[in-house]
Parts: sequence; structure tokens; C-alpha cells
Amino acid sequence: MANGRQHQFLGHPRGLFILFFTEMWERFSYYGMRALLMLYMVNYFKWTQEEASNVYKWYTSLVYLTPLLGGFLADRYLGNKWAIVIGASLMAAGHFCMAFEAHSIFFLALVLLILGNGFFKPNMSTQVGRLYSREDPRRDAAYTIFYMGINLGAFLAPILCGALAEGTKWSYHAGFTLAGIGMVLGLVTYLIGLPWVNEMPDEPGTLEAQPAGAKASVEAPRAAHAMTETEAVTTPSALPWLSNPAPVLLGAIGMLALVGAPLAWLGGRLPGDSALVLSLGGGGSALLAAWITAQIKLAVRDRVLVIILLGVFTTFFWAAFEQAGNAMNVFADKTTDRYVLSPAPEPDIYPPLPKEAGASAGVLTEIGNAFRQLVKFDPFPTASFQSINPLAIFLLAPLFAWLWVWLPRRGVVLSIPMKMAIGIFLQGLAFALMIWAVRAESQPSQTTLARLPAGVATQAVEEGPGGGLRVVFRDAPDLDRAARDAGIFTADPPAEALNTVVHGGRIWYGGADRTTLRITGVLSDTDRDRLLRATVRPDFLAAIRDLALETRGQSASTPRVPLATVVLPEIPPGFELRFAGFLPSDVYFDEETRTLTTAIPLADRDYKMLLLAGADPEMRAALNQLYVVSAKFKVSALWLVWFYILCTLGELCLSPVGLSMVSKLAPVRFQTMLMGMWLLTSFFGNYVAGLAGEKWGSIDPGQYFLTIAIVLVIVSAACFLVARRLVAMMHGVR
Repeated sequence: MANGRQHQFLGHPRGLFILFFTEMWERFSYYGMRALLMLYMVNYFKWTQEEASNVYKWYTSLVYLTPLLGGFLADRYLGNKWAIVIGASLMAAGHFCMAFEAHSIFFLALVLLILGNGFFKPNMSTQVGRLYSREDPRRDAAYTIFYMGINLGAFLAPILCGALAEGTKWSYHAGFTLAGIGMVLGLVTYLIGLPWVNEMPDEPGTLEAQPAGAKASVEAPRAAHAMTETEAVTTPSALPWLSNPAPVLLGAIGMLALVGAPLAWLGGRLPGDSALVLSLGGGGSALLAAWITAQIKLAVRDRVLVIILLGVFTTFFWAAFEQAGNAMNVFADKTTDRYVLSPAPEPDIYPPLPKEAGASAGVLTEIGNAFRQLVKFDPFPTASFQSINPLAIFLLAPLFAWLWVWLPRRGVVLSIPMKMAIGIFLQGLAFALMIWAVRAESQPSQTTLARLPAGVATQAVEEGPGGGLRVVFRDAPDLDRAARDAGIFTADPPAEALNTVVHGGRIWYGGADRTTLRITGVLSDTDRDRLLRATVRPDFLAAIRDLALETRGQSASTPRVPLATVVLPEIPPGFELRFAGFLPSDVYFDEETRTLTTAIPLADRDYKMLLLAGADPEMRAALNQLYVVSAKFKVSALWLVWFYILCTLGELCLSPVGLSMVSKLAPVRFQTMLMGMWLLTSFFGNYVAGLAGEKWGSIDPGQYFLTIAIVLVIVSAACFLVARRLVAMMHGVR
């Protein structure tokens, strides 16, 4: 039943299409930024995989935690519309802050994006449902249309933002700027369309009725329709042994997490960040769930418990699915052959030089060149692989919509829990597929190296190919640690410093001749550079540290003038500035006086790159040879294409079903809060995904994918086993 104030378009309120385009642009901004974030930290900031994944973990987690606060403020004070406007404004500011390089502004941008998502996300999802009365059969179709808007933005963003990031002089900052423009367009769309966004008045006691003529599920209770909320208040629980003690059990779990996690951290059994998440996130959400369930009873409580229990299963799905922006993004960048129409060229052992300011093209020319490069598909921008998933949704969603109608006509009705179990299984199958991709990549390469330089050693934990021992190294400090711990490294670093592993622990040294350096798989530039920085002599490291610190707070000028100089105590053997990737006008060296001069301020990334100029020459030659030779083992992009298609099949079984389910099962007065709690599955999932991502590069990639696949298959089987019980607790909701 449509509200008289609502104007219709294509059988739906016009407000739905305003929300469609608003969400499309918001998702454009989010997925454009997310597609670049990990690459930006690893390739541009030169952070380690662990450091970058830690930041990525907190960002992608917190954008799904703050919806609890945003939902509460909207329910009690702001209303959906004002919350959306506030959230969109904060996110637009955050995206534009990402266009600046300073670390402080970078973290400010993440904070603004996190807070903005908290206001925006739950209220958009809830507002879609509030365009319809509770019994309106069009609501499921509305969520499907809304979900298509999400994926339209998610499809366009990685392609366009990725093209600007790889094809313009502004690099990643151009991609982030485009994401900010998308968010502004979303805000403008919403403000212009507000007159058509008319919410229906709350109608307690009326949940969606089962569509006429629909066949009852073989797993459904005997009721032929979804009882109203008024009926559910007086209907006995389907599982009283679980429903009756639920508030107490949830409260006990919450208190255990709230108190136990800090104690585990103090006892050294749990890392500090994980203790914080388990205590505040896990404990807080369990206590909130206990409070909500204590306010309701009988069948209404059953339905809320279904949301909570399915949320636990869904968390595992998102923990795997969200590898897309983390480990899978790095895999696409470092291990995948991104040349589609022509053979990949031999990789350059030297880093690319930045474009000189005086020779730079105009803005429109730069953008045009970037998009011309994009349509050549050689190379395909790394970020664009993340467009495969939303594209597959466009192509496959109509098939699934037909399938969910066709199967009941054949007597097969899949319940919501069953669909979710299938989705989790398909996600596990996607990671099982990647095990074969790693096997295709895991080809051996080797070269001769007479000795391992200081800072690099072998670890006798297991023997590698040819009898070699695994190579470990002392990681060079970042600029701040180098300043704080001046002189910490000596010619003979402590044994505990030589324990860093890269390339999945697949670099070996020794063998029968004791002079062979071997690797398995594709050696990335980031792993090569980390190893090389470990070979830098302490006196050179100290000199470069002092040079970089002297430039802090200064700005480069045009034309360039010297900002700082340092006299090297001794020229390192094989010293070559070309390996640092600077323009001759920016950083230059006078060999006669041993004077190194910089005309630009040296940030942490510049400091790390400059260290490469003084790396051990024999180790550099060996690693560069392996870097070039192993590049021919990069795997076909088809592995990622099929991986993301399987992920999409799993997502279509789970994600849109979950949004609609919450809107159907949640009591009216707790609807936005429960929608926020449902988004907590993504909070915990993203956090676990980040924890796993921190291990990428330190363990064998095949083992990485195998572990995820096994966990998902086990979780899927558990969901299958309890599906019938959960259907009974839904009391007729399909």
C-alpha cells in the first residue's frame, strides 16, 4: 500500500531511486578509495604488509562499528535524513583529505570516513524499508534495486580511480580525489531529491505477509504466513530452552569478553588490539544484544536471536570476502600478469622516476592519457580487478532472482539459513581455487651468491629446495624509529633482529655448493627492497637518517634549491642513486667530496628509497636477477576472474538476503539498532580479514588460502546443520 504523499516511478516510490543514486555515489567513493588503500600504503608509503594491513584492518572494521552509534543517534535524536546528510558531508571531507600525502592528514581522513560511514550506512539501509508499509510485497524488490545501486558504484569506482592512480602524475592522490568527487555528487543527489523521500509511518504489529500462492518451505513451521509482530508477542517460542535464558547467556558472554580479554592481554596471551576488539566490540555487542532481548519475549525474541546467530556465521563469510582489498589486492598487484592483449615486458630493476614539474601535461591531458591507457588493457590497473565482483552481480543477480522463484515451483524452497550456508561454502570454494593458482606460480628460480651480507642470515627451521636454509633478515627501521633509536644497529645485529620473513618464507640460501640463493614463485619489488634495505651499512643508514630529519618542516621550491646536505663517512660499495628513484634535480651526489644533497623534503618513503642506493651490491645483483627471472611465473588474470565470480555467487546467496531478513525480523522499535548490529558482522569480519592479511607474505600463500578454505567449509557445514531450527524460530518469515 503506497502512501498518498509518495509519487511512483516504475512501480516504486520515487524516493527509492533518489536513495539508489545516493548510495551508488557513496559506494563509488568507498570502493574507489578501498581499491587503492592497501596499494597506496604498500607501494607509495613503503609500509610493510603487516603495517599496512593493520591500518587497513582498523579502517575497514570501524566503518562497520560506528553504524551502531549512528543508528542510535538517528533513532533517538537526528532522524534518518539528518544523519545521512551529516555522514555524507564527513565522508566527502575525508576523501579529499586523502589527496594529501602527510601521514597526519592521512589518518585524519580515515577518522572522518569512519565517522561518516557510521551516520550514513545504517540509515540508508533502514530508509529504503521505510518507504514501504510493512506488508508491502514490493519491499524485497526494492532492496534488490538498492543493492544494484551499491554494485553500480562499486563497479565503476575501481576502474576509474585505478586508472587515475596508475596513469597520472598525481598517482594515488588523483584516485582519492575522484572518490571525493563521487561522494559530493551523492550528497547533492540526496539533498535535491529529499522532497521525494517520504517514509511511511510506523505500523507496529504488521510484518510482511507471505505472498499469495507461495509454497511453504519444507523446513518452515506449520504457519502459512509470517505472523505480525502483535501475533509474535503472544506466540510461544519455537525453542524455549534457548530463547528463555538468552538475555542471561548473552549478558554472561558480554561480561566474559569485556573482562576476560584485558586479562588475557595482561597475561601475554592476546595482542592489545585484539583484546580491545574482543572486549569492547565483542563484549559491548553481546551486552547490547542481551539488553534488546530482555525487552522482548516469545516469538519476537526468537526472531531477534535468528539475526544474532546468523550474524555469527556471516562474520566468517565477510572475513574471507574482505580479503579482496587486502591480500588479494596485493596478489593481483605483485603476482598476476596484468597484460591482456600483449606479452608482459621484462620488469625494470630501477624504480620509475617522477615526472618533472615543468614537463607535466595539463589536467585534462593527464586524465585523457590515463583512460587511453586503460582501454588498451596493457597493463590492466590493479584496482580494476575489484570491479569483477560487482560486474558479476549485474550479470548474475537476475539469474538468482529467477532461480529463487523457479525452485519453489519445483518443490525446492531454500530457507534464508540454507542460502547463507551455500554462500559461505561457495566462498570457501573460491579460496580452494586459489591453491591451484599458487601451485602454478610456485616455480623455482636461483642464482649464485658468494655470501650473505650483514643484516641477512639463514634460519634452520626447515630445509628448503636443494638443502638450503630459509633466509631471514633484520628489517630496516622507518624514519621515526631510526630517529628515536639512533645507533641501535651495529655491524653485528642481535640474533633476535634477524627473524623477519618475506615472500612467504620461500627464499633459501645454501645447498650443496653453499653459494646458491633460491626462491619459489614471483619475487615482488617490495620484498626485494625490504631485503636490500637490511644490507645497508649502519654508518650509511645513520647518514641518510640525519639527512631526512634535517628536511622536516621544509618545503621544496621551483627551481630546486638545496635543503640539506650530508657528507658520507665512506661511499658504500656499489653506491648508485638510480636505485633510489629520484630526479637528478631533487637528490644528487658529489663523489669527490662524498656530499649527498637533497632539494626536496625527505619523507619516510623517500628515506627508505634512498637506503636502496647504498645496499650491498652483490645481494642487489642477485635479487634483481631473481626479480626479473621469476616475473615470467606471474599467473593468468583468469585465476582472479574465476575467484571473484565464485565470491559473487556466495555473496548473492547471503548479502541481499541478510539485509531483507533484518528488516523483516527486527521489531519496529529496535529496527535501526538491529540493522547496525547486522553490520557488526562486517566489523568483525573485516577485523579478522586484517589479522589474516598481516600474515600475508610471512607464510606460504598456498597454506594461507588452504586455511581460509577449510575454515569456511566447516562453518558452512555448521550452518547447514542448524538451518531447520533457525527456520522454526523465524515464525513464517521467508
